[in-house]
Amino acid sequence: MYQIVIIDKNAEISVERARSNHTLRVPSKGEHVLVKWSNETRICEVEDVWTHLNLDNDSPYQGAVQVLVRWSRGMEPGLYVQSMSRR
Repeated sequence: MYQIVIIDKNAEISVERARSNHTLRVPSKGEHVLVKWSNETRICEVEDVWTHLNLDNDSPYQGAVQVLVRWSRGMEPGLYVQSMSRR
């Protein structure tokens, strides 16, 4: 599981699995992701990705992966499709 962190809105969105046998791929820096927040949907560019590592136990384990986006740089999906079709 990973979280989308919208840094300019101080919001965290947990991304749940689509189905029980489906492993989600974490997006890469610079990739565009579709984000739904506060009844609005935008295409946002991933600014950074990091993993929380828990070092408290004898063997470290990976916690939640956080994907950083900025809402103010998001684009309406319809406008994004238009801009991509013009290329």
